[in-house]
Amino acid sequence: MRGGALSICLALLRIAAGVSLIGPGLKKLSWFAHPGLEPNLASFASHAPNGLVTSYLHAVTPHHAALARVVVLGELGLGTLLVLGLFTPLAAALAFLMVAQFHFASGAMFQSMYFVGQNGLVFLLIFPVLTAGRAGVALGLDGLLGRTMGRAPARG
Repeated sequence: MRGGALSICLALLRIAAGVSLIGPGLKKLSWFAHPGLEPNLASFASHAPNGLVTSYLHAVTPHHAALARVVVLGELGLGTLLVLGLFTPLAAALAFLMVAQFHFASGAMFQSMYFVGQNGLVFLLIFPVLTAGRAGVALGLDGLLGRTMGRAPARG
């Protein structure tokens, strides 16, 4: 695959990953008024696969209201940055951390289906590819800004 085609493929992957974050973020907008993360954390704790996850959930549950808002802002903000291709490496790295924490807290990454299912691990690994692959260059503001800033005016 030629460089231009690979850049387009990475751009499409970046946009799809961004949209996949924005959708759930829009559904959680009500969490600003009524944080709805606590029931999720309680459910996760009742089915925690090991003590490490249980300890993590006990540490974060008291902060559920603030974390609920961070989740919404993270999904909407990082999703939007990915769709726009703006600050792509940073947005993809933060999205990786956010999704990894969810997969850890929910216990999903400790189930065999995580490795053979249709989303789980694959979805999580998209973000390092976007981080390392310069996915904001094609069809993104990172590429536009890079081209604009790269053309410095000639000195006389």
